[in-house]
Amino acid sequence: MLNDHPDIPACAGCGKCCHLVVALRAGDLVPEELVVEHAGVRCMDQRSDGSCLALDLTTRLCTIYEERPQTCRDFSRGSDLCRKILRPTATPV
Repeated sequence: MLNDHPDIPACAGCGKCCHLVVALRAGDLVPEELVVEHAGVRCMDQRSDGSCLALDLTTRLCTIYEERPQTCRDFSRGSDLCRKILRPTATPV
C-alpha cells in the first residue's frame, strides 16, 4: 500500500480515531452489544478511556472492520480531523 502521508503513523495499530464518538446512521448494522444511546442518538459504545468497544486493545485494530459504521468508513487517514487527533497535546508550563 502506498504511504501517501509519511509524516503520520499508519492506520493499522494507531487507534486514535477509535476514541471519537461515532453516531450510528441508518443502515449501520453493528452488533447491539456495542451500541449505546445518548440523548436519543444511537452511538458506538466506549470504554472508560474513550476507546470504542470494537477496538481490540492489544492489536489496536477494529474487531468489526467489515461491518464498521459508515462514519468509520468515511474517516480518512491524513484528513484534517485525523491530523488534529494525532497532534500531541501541549504540556502546561
